[in-house]
Amino acid sequence: MNARHPFRTPGGAATPDSGRRIPDLTHINLATLDQAVDLVRVNKLADGSREAAFLRAYPALLAAIQATDRAADAFLLAATFAHGSLPSSLRIEQGWLTAAVQAFSRSRGELAAFAEEDVNAVAGCLQSLVAASRVLHFANPALYPTWDAHVEGFRRGLASTPYHMAQTTNYAAYVKDIQGVKREEGFLGFHFDYCVNYQERLRQLAIPPYPLTDMRVVESAVREIILAQGGQL
Repeated sequence: MNARHPFRTPGGAATPDSGRRIPDLTHINLATLDQAVDLVRVNKLADGSREAAFLRAYPALLAAIQATDRAADAFLLAATFAHGSLPSSLRIEQGWLTAAVQAFSRSRGELAAFAEEDVNAVAGCLQSLVAASRVLHFANPALYPTWDAHVEGFRRGLASTPYHMAQTTNYAAYVKDIQGVKREEGFLGFHFDYCVNYQERLRQLAIPPYPLTDMRVVESAVREIILAQGGQL
């Protein structure tokens, strides 16, 4: 992988994605996601399951990272935590580390905005766009959803190649789709109903309640549908 440009940015040369073009149609919309309101209630998680463990650890991980003032330390914590749910082991590309820490720090700011350049910096350091989405989510869950091949496959209705999953523009398209859902009429009602059932799930698992950002609600709903289809949270 090219050490300077491991992830494509807009305007870069295109490589065929197994001959497939990304379709304009996305499954990330309120009409599709509305089923998750009931699914989060009926999808039962075993107390010792991988999914339940993540729900239990998630607020503690967020709190630990947010309480770490030094950006470099917080970044390394987030990177370590993120790889706990990934099949690959943690890799740090030293040449990208300074840029990645700076991107992570910017993402934590009160006036932060989604930036593909920051995603590229973190992905370059970790050699993984999927890992970068998790690390940046820990930096700012209101801006950066977690993303993987299961989520992208649901969004597009197509299996995603490794090349596709290494393109920052595809992650950015997912973020844009979530932002579109947030603008849909009826989102506030969906948000309320989903959170009520989500908090009930936490109660049943004896997990203290914690709030979800708008971004996290949509992302969680997507994963709830994937779980009902036999996938993992």
